[in-house]
Amino acid sequence: GAERVSSDPLLVEALRAAAAGEPDPLAALPPSETAPLRRVGALLATAAAAARDGASVEEVLWQVWQQTGLADRWSAASGRGGPAGAAADRDLDAVLALFDAAARYSDRLPGADVAGFTDYLADQQLPTDSLAPRAPGGDAVALLTAHAARGREWRVVAVPGVQEGSWPDLRLRGSLLGSERLVDLLAGVAEPDGSVSRVAPLLAEERRLFYVACSRASHTLLVSAVQGEDEQPSRFLDELDPLPAGAAETRTVHRPGRSLVLAELVGELRRAVCTPGDEPAAVARRERAAAQLARLAADGVPGAHPDEWYGLAPVSTDAPLRVPGEVVPVSPSDVERIVACPLRWVLERHGGGDVGALAAVTGSLVHALVQASAAGAQPAELEDALRSAWSHLDAGAPWFGRRELERVRAMLAAFDDWVRTSRDQGLRLVAVEQPVRLDLPVEGDLAPDGSAQPEVGRSGGPWLQLRGRVDRLEVDSEGRPVVVDVKTGKTAVSARAAAEHPQLAVYQLAAALGAFGRLLEKGVTPGGARLVYLADRKASGQAKEPSQPPLDAAELARWRGVVATCAEETSGSAFVARVSADCERCPVRTSCPAREAGRPVTAP
Repeated sequence: GAERVSSDPLLVEALRAAAAGEPDPLAALPPSETAPLRRVGALLATAAAAARDGASVEEVLWQVWQQTGLADRWSAASGRGGPAGAAADRDLDAVLALFDAAARYSDRLPGADVAGFTDYLADQQLPTDSLAPRAPGGDAVALLTAHAARGREWRVVAVPGVQEGSWPDLRLRGSLLGSERLVDLLAGVAEPDGSVSRVAPLLAEERRLFYVACSRASHTLLVSAVQGEDEQPSRFLDELDPLPAGAAETRTVHRPGRSLVLAELVGELRRAVCTPGDEPAAVARRERAAAQLARLAADGVPGAHPDEWYGLAPVSTDAPLRVPGEVVPVSPSDVERIVACPLRWVLERHGGGDVGALAAVTGSLVHALVQASAAGAQPAELEDALRSAWSHLDAGAPWFGRRELERVRAMLAAFDDWVRTSRDQGLRLVAVEQPVRLDLPVEGDLAPDGSAQPEVGRSGGPWLQLRGRVDRLEVDSEGRPVVVDVKTGKTAVSARAAAEHPQLAVYQLAAALGAFGRLLEKGVTPGGARLVYLADRKASGQAKEPSQPPLDAAELARWRGVVATCAEETSGSAFVARVSADCERCPVRTSCPAREAGRPVTAP
């Protein structure tokens, strides 16, 4: 007869056919029965088409969500309340959680495809284990209490942790009112006026349990304890194995060369295999270790197979990060990171940094409110926008959230004070959140005024594109451009660090090279740059404002070379790891060969 197949694989095949646009496998069934499956197949076809067109994960989800038409239906059901409304609330929450997961995934891995996102979601599902007892399927170790081992027997039994204080455990147990003593009196076990030790019965019971555990072994018994400053072996050890007459008062303590755990055994075998030496004893030791590792690898022990060893896999690719001839994008903030450490830049740029931290979200919120304030928003409007945005943030504990909210308000107040003070100093606002975009040759000299030489054409060699965004572009009383970068960090940099600040210097270079288009004249002399730290304030309450003096032509030429060097260092296939004072706080130090924690993951 024909083989019987469940409906699950048939449904999967039907959905795959619908998503791939193959002939309809459900043509023989009534439309009323196949309508739900056809709708799901149409959604899968939409997702597949969007993925083939190169749409991002969020764009694919949005197209599928719009095609479902569930938004209005679930919203109406949620407004009606009742069990149907509660179910609609849960469904809407699930959709929002899915979009949030897609946003976090896209932020961590820019350019990742839909297949990677589905694998990421599948990895979030943790399999659960049943609490019901079940028989082992093969060779296994039974982990039991002394009570559960009663009546059973094994060839080898280990009784670990025989410590004084835990075995015997002489803490008095019983009810608050002593009902167990009343039971003993009624049973005739105890006399009404008798003074019987309450510890002796506990000690006798603990001793019986210990003997029950030890007598479960038919061939080998292993009893272990730990001796240290805060804990001592149990008195039961001397009862089990008394010291011979005339022996030392203390028992010999064994100090094992390694812990009795599988991971340390694998590590010891791997060290033995990798230890060089041509002596017969060393060769024989390596062969024995390799044979044991092969046995462990065949049983699936993690770390036993050489394919899982760090540093042995070849480099996946040696292709450069940028195709030769491609325009290399460089931002002023990138220059600051690349000058510090190119390796950290490339790892953080491709998903190795901490994304979504509250400090980063708070910084983005403050910049948005500052921009709205410069656009003419009233204080009441800013407060409403702040409360609305803060209600959607997960700030942790309520007390911490309230403290952070007050800190944001204090930063906004400090910004208002800085605006009033800077107007008195002669600054005039030109633009807010002004884009910076400028194409520069990687090789070539600058004119005396700091601009690119006019004879260097676009076809004269490789080019880089300097692009970014300036928080505030101002001009001073002399008409010179002054770049202002608003910071939300808690500690301002020193005046010396601000004078050599790469990001500010590149902004001044961009202003001199005409990156601000019609807002400023090309070749204009920069008027310096400033960092405004809203969270770090002086004793007077004003925001600290470390500044960088105006750069002359020689300094502009030097920083032009720094930008070109950064473009070259971020375009190849190798990236330099530079040691600095920030290495201890680096989020990618576990992948850095300059750090002890990162050396195992690098190729030898």
